[in-house]
Amino acid sequence: MLAFVGWRGRWSQCRPLLRRPVVWVIACGVAGYQAFFFAGLERTGVAVGTLVALGSAPLLAGLLGWLAQEGAPGWLWLAATVVALAGLALLTGGGSVDPIGVGFALLAGGSYAVYTVFGARLARDGHSPSVVLAVSFTIGALILVPFLATAGWVWSAGGMALALWLGLAATSLAYLLFGLGLPVLQPGHIATLTLLEPVGATMLGVMVLGESLPAAGWLGCALILLGLAVVGLGERR
Repeated sequence: MLAFVGWRGRWSQCRPLLRRPVVWVIACGVAGYQAFFFAGLERTGVAVGTLVALGSAPLLAGLLGWLAQEGAPGWLWLAATVVALAGLALLTGGGSVDPIGVGFALLAGGSYAVYTVFGARLARDGHSPSVVLAVSFTIGALILVPFLATAGWVWSAGGMALALWLGLAATSLAYLLFGLGLPVLQPGHIATLTLLEPVGATMLGVMVLGESLPAAGWLGCALILLGLAVVGLGERR
C-alpha cells in the first residue's frame, strides 16, 4: 500500500497524517480486527465467528457513524441490513457457541466499525483514501509484528507465497478499492455492502473447491444479495 502511495506521488501526504490522533485510532482498529476476528474463529468456529463479526459490523458502524455525526444510515438501510443478516445466518449455518469467542467476534466487529467510520471522516476531510489506509494499515501491521514470532508457517516457501498473496491481493488491493467508497458512502452502508464477502467466498468454494451448498445456503446468498441491492439503490437515490 505504501508502494502504491509512492507510485501516485503522495508520499508528502503521509507525514501530516501521522500527527493526527485519529489515524492512530484507525490503526488500532485495523490491528484489533485481525487479532479479535481470528481469536473468535478459533474459539467458536468459522460459522458463528463469521456471523457475529461480519453481522455486527454494519450495525456497529451505523451506530458509531451516527454518534460521530457522520449521518444516520436510515430506516431503509436498517431493513436491508436485517435481511442481509438473516441471509448470513442461513449461509453460515450452525456452530459451537463459546461466550468468549462471541465476545472476541463482537470486538472484531467494533474494530471494523472504528476504522470504517473514522477512515470515512478523514477521506471526507480531503485526505486521499489510499494514503489514509496505507498509513493506518502500516501502523496496524507494526502493532501486530510481535505476534509474527508465533506464526511458524510463514517461514516456509509456501507460507511466504501465501503471505504475499494475502498482503497484496486480499488486503492491499481489496482495501485500496474499499477506500474509493470512503468519501462518498455512509459508514453503515459501507459495512453492509462488505457482507458480499461471505457470498464471494461461498461461490469460490462451490466453483473452485467443488464444495456443496444446501438449499438454506443458496437462500442465504439470495437474501444477502437482496439486502445489498436495496442499500445500493438507496445510495443511488
